Amino acid sequence: MRPRPTLAMALGVVATALTAGCGGSTSMTLGGDPGLDLLRQDQLPSPDFTVYQAMAPAGTDWLDPDSAAAITGDGSVTAAQVEYYRPIGFDTSNGPITLTAAAARFSASHGAAAALAAIDAALDSRPSAIQLTTGRLGDGGHAVGVGGTVDGVQAIEIVVVWRVDNLIDSLVAEGRLGGLQLGQLLPLAATQTADEAGG
Repeated sequence: MRPRPTLAMALGVVATALTAGCGGSTSMTLGGDPGLDLLRQDQLPSPDFTVYQAMAPAGTDWLDPDSAAAITGDGSVTAAQVEYYRPIGFDTSNGPITLTAAAARFSASHGAAAALAAIDAALDSRPSAIQLTTGRLGDGGHAVGVGGTVDGVQAIEIVVVWRVDNLIDSLVAEGRLGGLQLGQLLPLAATQTADEAGG
């Protein structure tokens, strides 16, 4: 987790992932700037989110540095991300305090599928697993839980990553353990997926 105003997450890297369901969408090779379909501020679950970092290009290590080389080899074309923040009290918070939405476009769906497998493997190699499941999400989903503390309060970072044809999407949320849950993020993932598919 990254430092924020009044939010300095001191996390050990304690994460793993569990591959979840596969969808059955028809391959269409989505083009254009992946940043144009990232979650907008008005699509977030509460009105108190502010833009912490505006939408900007992201490198191949946007989600996991250990898988960056494999992602480059799998035909990565471009990626973008945007980060939101809620300036509220952490110890009583519900839902995400920080939320980063990202998307990466690959030249073909098979390259995106291979890159997602590399990301999954990199996440799976981390010790002390907290396994989450996304259920049916896009053309394959992965969820990761990372534990930590903030000023003595238990915290969690949840990473959701999924594929939509030749795109890989991710949401990274940080919040209070018990106040932030995967079920709060899956509708946001569905919204971003719908935006990308044009519907």
